[in-house]
Amino acid sequence: MIRLIPVPDANGVPQLWVNVTHLVSVMPVYRSGATGFVVDAELKIDGLPLHRVWLGEHFDRSSAEDAFRQWLLLLQGAEE
Repeated sequence: MIRLIPVPDANGVPQLWVNVTHLVSVMPVYRSGATGFVVDAELKIDGLPLHRVWLGEHFDRSSAEDAFRQWLLLLQGAEE
């Protein structure tokens, strides 16, 4: 049976649903923004090109890292 999990954006709204067995990897991507650090979550899904989810612009790197950790917890909670 197929089991789909939602992949939320920075606001917690699902952008797409992914079969959990096809999610290969998830990693943060940090870059400089206009006023701080922008963080995206980069997902590798079997059979698809890399997919990025924008997680917002944050005042400092530590805040951007916290945003990724919170998003990852939200994604992991969807697997239960």
